[in-house]
Amino acid sequence: MMPINNFNNTTTKIYSTSKGIKVVDSPIKIQILNLLEGQVSEADIVSETGKSKSTISVHLKNLIDEGIISFKSHPRDRRSKLFYILADYIGEIYPDKIIYKYPEFDTQINNKEQLFTEVFRQYKSILLIHGLQLEPLEIETGKNVGKALFSTLEFETFDELIDAITTKFEDLELGQIKLSSDNPLILKNYNCKECNGLQYNRTLCNITKGILKGIFEEFYEKEVFVEEVECISKYDDCCTFIIELLTNNS
Repeated sequence: MMPINNFNNTTTKIYSTSKGIKVVDSPIKIQILNLLEGQVSEADIVSETGKSKSTISVHLKNLIDEGIISFKSHPRDRRSKLFYILADYIGEIYPDKIIYKYPEFDTQINNKEQLFTEVFRQYKSILLIHGLQLEPLEIETGKNVGKALFSTLEFETFDELIDAITTKFEDLELGQIKLSSDNPLILKNYNCKECNGLQYNRTLCNITKGILKGIFEEFYEKEVFVEEVECISKYDDCCTFIIELLTNNS
C-alpha cells in the first residue's frame, strides 16, 4: 500500500503553550525554532538564518508573545539574551493533504485484543492521511508505558534485561525483539505490531520508540535518545532501533 504522494518538507509545527495550542506556519519562524534545540543568542540566530537583525527581532517577539519561546540574560554578556523553546512540541502538519488508501481489515474482529489493535492501526492511518504527524505525543505515550513495564521486568544483568524485554514484547504481542549490537545498542523488532500492514514508506513506530525510551531511561537513570532507522512500513525486514545515552547527561 504505497502513498499516492509523499510527504514534503514540514511547513507547520504545533505547540502546546500556557495560552493554548499554537500553530506556526511561517518559514522563518520554523527556521528559528529548528535552531532552538538549546539556548541560542539572537546574534547566532541572525547568522544562521541569514536574515536581518530587525526581521529576526520581530519574529522572536511574536514567538515570545505566543508563549512558544522565552529568553534569559546571557551569563557572559548581560546585554545579550539567550532564547529557548518554552512550549511543548506536539507535532507537525505537512503542506499538502496526504492521500493514502485506508488499511484493509486483515481479519475479522473477534476479541478485545484484535479490536484495540485495529482501532490503533486505523487511527494512526487517519492521522497520516490528513497530513498529521504527532510523533512527540506518541513517543511520550510509549515512554509512560515503558516506565510502567520496567517495574515488571525481572533481571540482574544487562543480558537478562534484554531477555526480559524480549519476553515482555512476545507476551504482549508487540513483536520479536533481537539484540543486534550492544555498542552501540541496537535492537531489532521482527513482526512489529505497531506498523503491521501500514506500508507508508516512512518510519512509524513512535509508540515502540517511547516504550524502549522509558525502559532504558529507568535502567540507566539518565535520558536516552531512541532512533528508528529501519521500519517494516518502509519495506525493511524489521524495525530497527538505536538507543544512545545523551552525552550532555553523562
